[in-house]
Amino acid sequence: MNPTLQPLQHLGRFERLQLVEDLWDEFAAEAGLESRPKVLEELQRRVDWRDTHPGQGKSLVQIAQALGVRL
Repeated sequence: MNPTLQPLQHLGRFERLQLVEDLWDEFAAEAGLESRPKVLEELQRRVDWRDTHPGQGKSLVQIAQALGVRL
């Protein structure tokens, strides 16, 4: 087991599942625009790359096809 999860090892399967559901609900409630500086910097870096390399990016459909994933 992942050492980070060892404190949860005493929980039963259904208790862990409930924990996951609760965490997912909390995450969904917080969903909104990203505001962490490092994430915003990375997004800006990608925008800058796109602007300086027109036509070189790939669409989501192209990426999915390359990975063999259906959208």
